[in-house]
This record gives sequence, C-alpha cells and structure tokens, in this order.
Amino acid sequence: MLSECLFASTAASAKIPASASLRDVGICLHELQPSSTLRSTFKKSSTAPNCLAVSASHVFAAQSEKAIVHIYSREKGNQEATVPFPERIRSIAVAGSKNGDIVVLGTEGGRLILWEVCTGRQVATTASHLRPVTSVVVDPSSNFILSGSSDASVHVWSLVDLLSFTKPPSGRDQQPPNSPIRTFSNHRAAVSAIVVGHSTGRYNIAVSTAQDNTAIAWDYRTGHVLRNFLLPSSAVSVALDPVDRAFYVGYEDGSVQSVDFYKEQSVQHPLHDPSLQATPAQASSEDRWLPPTGDSGAAHALALSYDGMTLLSGHENGKVYSWNVGRRKYASTVADFTHPVTNIIMLPLDGLYQQATNLKRVAHTLVKPRYDSTLSENTQAAGAVPADYEFSTHILPPSSPSASSVQSDWFMGAFSHSSFPTSLLEQGLAELAAMGQPGSTAASAPSMNVAMDVDTPAKDSQMASLESEISTLKQKVAVSDTARQSSTDEITKLRSDLANLHDYINELNAKQEQSQRERVRRRARKEERTSRRREAWFAAEKKGKNGDAVLRRMEVEEESETSGSDEQSSDEQ
Repeated sequence: MLSECLFASTAASAKIPASASLRDVGICLHELQPSSTLRSTFKKSSTAPNCLAVSASHVFAAQSEKAIVHIYSREKGNQEATVPFPERIRSIAVAGSKNGDIVVLGTEGGRLILWEVCTGRQVATTASHLRPVTSVVVDPSSNFILSGSSDASVHVWSLVDLLSFTKPPSGRDQQPPNSPIRTFSNHRAAVSAIVVGHSTGRYNIAVSTAQDNTAIAWDYRTGHVLRNFLLPSSAVSVALDPVDRAFYVGYEDGSVQSVDFYKEQSVQHPLHDPSLQATPAQASSEDRWLPPTGDSGAAHALALSYDGMTLLSGHENGKVYSWNVGRRKYASTVADFTHPVTNIIMLPLDGLYQQATNLKRVAHTLVKPRYDSTLSENTQAAGAVPADYEFSTHILPPSSPSASSVQSDWFMGAFSHSSFPTSLLEQGLAELAAMGQPGSTAASAPSMNVAMDVDTPAKDSQMASLESEISTLKQKVAVSDTARQSSTDEITKLRSDLANLHDYINELNAKQEQSQRERVRRRARKEERTSRRREAWFAAEKKGKNGDAVLRRMEVEEESETSGSDEQSSDEQ
C-alpha cells in the first residue's frame, strides 16, 4: 500500500502543550496518506526555519540560537548524537546520494560548513556572506549549493570543488579556494527562502524570495534572471511545484499564494521568453488563500504532496494546514503540534515499485567532525589525501534475492566469498598470460620469432600508414602556423591602426578645447564692449550730449581695433 509521510519540526514556545506526551517533542513523523496519524516523535529539539534536514537514515536538526546539531536515527527512533560546531547554525541541508553523505550547514558568520558523515571530514568555506546564512539548498544533481543570506545575496557553490582535495591556485587573478563560483545580487533586502527545480539536466531554475516583497525565478547555473514577481507582502517561505509549473509562497499573516508560470500567453515557456523577462509580474493580493482563523500566524514552512495537488503549511500557532491546490483554498487541519511549526519535509512515497539492486549501502554510524590538523585545509599539500581518511559505511545484501541472480552476478559472488574465489584467480592469471606478463621460456622463443617474421608485412603496412598520418599532421601544423602568423600580423596592424586612431582623437579633442576657449574669450570681449558702450551712453546723456553719436564713434574705433587684431593674428599664423 502506498503511504506518504512528512517530517515536521517545531520551535520552543512559552505556550504550554495541551498533552503531556508532546511537552518535549520537537520533531514529528506524521503520516499524511492513507490515514492522517502520528507515527513517531523525537524529543529535545527546537529548530528555526530552514534548520531541519532528513536523509534516508538520519534526521539532522540545527538547534535554534545554538552551535549544535541534534542527530536522530530513523531506524532506532532515538537521538544518536549531539555535534557541536564553531558557529551558530542558521540553516542546514543534506547532499550526496540518497543516504545523505554530506551535511551542509549555513552559519551565523556567513560561511558554509560541509561535513562528510561517513568520514568525519569537515570543510569550511570563506565568510563570503556579510550576514547569517538564512537558507541553504542543494540542487537535485548534488553538484551545486545555493545559500541565501540576510545581506540580500545568494551565492552558488560547487559541491565538487569544495570537497576536492586538489584546490585551485590562489592569486591576483584567481579566486581564493572554497569561494562561491557565482553571486546573485538582484534582491534588495534579506533573502528569506530559496527553492530549486527538479531537473537534473543542464537547465534548471531557482526561486528566491526576500523581504523586499519580491520573488525572482533565475537560472543558478548562469545567474540569468528569468522572471521577477512582485508580491503583495513579504514572503517567509516558498515551495515549487513537482513539475516546476508554479511556486507557492507563505506570508507573515498566515495566507499562502500560488504564482503560475504559465499564466501569461506565450508561444514558448514563459520563463524563457525574452519579451516577458524584462517585465515584472504583479501578483494580486486578492488571489491569496486565507487561513481558517486569524490567529494562525506566519506560514514558516511549505511543502507539496507527491502529486502536487495538496499543499501543506506550518504556522506559528502550531497547526499544519492542508490546502486544495485545484480549488485554491483551505481544505483541512492535518496536525496540531501546540508549538510553532518551522519546517515541513515531505518524504518520498513508500510502496512504489523499485528495481531490485544487489547492493545497498546505509551509513548506520556517523563519524563526528574532527578538528585535528590532519584534516585542516591549510596543512595539506594540494591533492594530498590525509593518512587517516577512512570511509565508514555498511553494505547490506538484497532483502530477497533470487538464487539465479546471485549465481549470475560474479561480483556479488566474489564479494560474499570468504576469500578470493579460485575462478577469479584463474581468470586473472589467464589475463596476465595473455598480456605477456609472465616470464617466457626458451622453448617458446622460436615460436615468438616465427610470429614476428609472419607479422613483418603487416607491421610494414602499419608503419606506412602511420608515416602517412604523420605527414598529414605536419601539413595541418604548417597550415595552423601560417594562420597563426597571419593572425598575429593582422593583430599587429589593428593595434597600430588603433594607436593612430587614438592620436587622431586626442588631436581633435585638443582642437575642440582650443576652439571652446576661443569662443569663451570672444564672448567675454563682447560683453565687455557692451558694458563700455552702455556706460559711455549714460555718461554722454548726463552731460547733455548725444549718446547715440558717442556709440557710433565707439563702434568705429572698435572696428578698427578688431581689424588690426585680426591682421596681427593672421600674421602670427
């Protein structure tokens, strides 16, 4: 029978629980379908939003306002360990395979901490964020990490580069090791939540929300903005449809809203239509889905069912609401945990057909992070693996393998054998003999010489073909050298033309500045003459003389002076 379950975590609250059994409960495993029931609980945990991560075998809960992470075993149903870290943890996620080999933690100091749970190796990034890391997500391919911060930026990290023992050289032109490969800075306020699409191919999207009332859909592999959505209020949580058709946001007043990518009329996918990318989309406040009561509080967490038809939201009042996506309204109350619900994580469907595998790897025992110098990034040479780097895991046989499949699988037979099987050793010796690894005897020497004589014509033809190929390659190299030389000459000529063009531009600029200065001088002289004329006219009128006659006489004198200065300037030129 198919069953669908979810993990929900709560934060500490002053509200007294209605049931004594839920007094210390911080994480609950709740069954959603076929019947809504509480399966199991984990005590002594208080997690903030984005501080819960679930793997196939464990539950990782970063404690609110603390630098510790509580680890719970899903198989045993109890708390397995408490792991301290050097900084307070503000967000957490799991990466790697389905077993959650890597735990990614966002710290209050603006850095990421990667912990290999099977080896105990810990890698810390640079403090690239200026403020705490509020959200951390891993893409479906487990190749990229997206971290959002209160400094309004989202960094994209390469998981492979962070865990690699070989670090790129750092210098003036290179980025320092363990730094982000890309930064998304289109938000203008603190980033509240991030979600990535479900594609494992080259093209995938991310949706990030911030306190500037915006939600941006963008391509985290290139950093290109696909669409900007203007929200009616500040979003505190976000979830993406299982097939990336729409995203859902939760607001501080407890309401939720669906934003459909395909609402606009477009021939192609709306997120990849250039005509729509430059225009922000306005989400109407009237389209919000209102909670059943006014005291629900903020919708801290959102999650979608497997078929995408049911939306779950965790609220400040401790209730988990179920919303009907098709009818776009509240459906029912799934659970009441009495404490504020901060995280909801849906688990994959249990009961689906899965192809049988001969090996199953489960990390039953986690290795705590070690802080000794052997695992320090600064003390290790480039590419050097620590001497005590060990991989701890547990490989299990198939639950119900058939006898024929075990017999046909030679690797499983060799793996389960108490020693090296005789057939495997004989096969290895035969391969070595075929490659000529064992020492040859004197009796076999004549036969080898005969074989060499017989193969001489074939070798001659092979040598001829190789020589022909070498001559062809030499001709290609000569053509490439000629093309390179012509390109070099062309570049030299272009540089010379560019230098001449710069000189001509500088000369034109100088002439333009000189003409500008000359115009300024002529304007000043004209204003000075006008002022003198006005003063002479007033003076003549006061004395009872004709001011116009004085002006005409001054004009004649100025014309003579101007002609003389023009002749002098022409002589100087």
